[in-house]
Amino acid sequence: MNHKYIITERCGVVRYGYFADGQPVELYCEPKEQKSLVGNIYAARVERMADGIGGAFLEIRDHRGQNCKCYFRLPKGWKEPDSPIIRLSPGRGDGLRGGDIILVQITKDAVKTKLPVAESNVSLTGKYFVLTLGDPRTGVSKKIKKKEERERLSAFAARYKEEGFGIVARTNAEGIREEELEQELSSLLERYHTLMRRAAYAEGRTLLYREPPQYVTLAQELPGDELNEVVTDNPEIYEELCRYYGKEVSDSSRQSAAVHNNADTRKRGQQTGGLQITFYSDDYPLEKLYRLDHYYESALQKTVWLPSGGSLVIEPTEAMVVIDVNSGSVTKKKKQAEMVYYEMNREAAVEIARQLRLRNLSGIIVVDFINMEKKEQRQELLAFLADQCKKDRINCQVIDMTALGLVEMIRSKGRKPLHEQIKDGK
Repeated sequence: MNHKYIITERCGVVRYGYFADGQPVELYCEPKEQKSLVGNIYAARVERMADGIGGAFLEIRDHRGQNCKCYFRLPKGWKEPDSPIIRLSPGRGDGLRGGDIILVQITKDAVKTKLPVAESNVSLTGKYFVLTLGDPRTGVSKKIKKKEERERLSAFAARYKEEGFGIVARTNAEGIREEELEQELSSLLERYHTLMRRAAYAEGRTLLYREPPQYVTLAQELPGDELNEVVTDNPEIYEELCRYYGKEVSDSSRQSAAVHNNADTRKRGQQTGGLQITFYSDDYPLEKLYRLDHYYESALQKTVWLPSGGSLVIEPTEAMVVIDVNSGSVTKKKKQAEMVYYEMNREAAVEIARQLRLRNLSGIIVVDFINMEKKEQRQELLAFLADQCKKDRINCQVIDMTALGLVEMIRSKGRKPLHEQIKDGK
């Protein structure tokens, strides 16, 4: 299959998506000016403890350089000598006190009245490995099942292990040549040592590491065995991608990226490891080539039509996402109708799993399928829906069917849903 990651920018808003054979799988949208704090690492100053709610309030500086507060979740065993909290100031007995400086990473942005959330399990993430500063253990992703491959990756990571951090091999590392693995681990180790050198002399509230925008880092989250190419028509984003994925842009590449109308520079790119990064400079706009306007507009529509003539009605609410499966006009013959309803529900299950990922809908999801009388068909439908959800990068589970015939699902929360991203980008 031809899998591409497309990034384009217009009027200060970056639209980007993961496409499989020309069809969108995931779509995102965000302002080019980075406002999110997620992934940033700080030398945070403890403002005050809040033991009653198992946390503390910290002070950091946001993207504008202004002081702001965040909520810190106290980890288990935080009062013990081998606490996972990394202190950057001399301790004053057990636990934490106001004025202490600790190393934290932001895991959630502020939402309405809620403060940003920080955690002590600081990590540096690559495509194949994660360095975990709050957990010194070395491990391999549970999704890698082959014993030989697990042992290979574990032994490889052990060669780079140092005191102060752990190394976890990600699913994408499976089957990757040691030369590529070595290149990334060396880069992560350099990033780690630079971070710790800065942290040793940092004042409270200092930003030590800024996470690149998600439109840059998303390529490392996508399945390594599926993604063929990253394509952008923005010269600045192209250079940023090349730097992040391990290649400085040469002067000739920079000049070719600046020339949009030269037929000889229609496509220029850098091969970074197994990932092709391409600058698109054709006269025909990249956003029109991939019909981005159409796909973003469709992803905001309440109704999704199915090939059989049925439809889905998708309603995100404050508490949950509600999806109704409508049959449209089908045969009135009962024997025929039972099979038609079953097939339409299977068709709807495929589209539901796709739409949840495309729109980045999460939390509690309730689906009202077309009613089926046979228990066997209902059980088969649940199993089929669960199988479709396994294609999702985000944890998505089918829980059960209620007495009223409603299917309960959950999908882990990460970024905002697409309709909120688009609203924020305007």
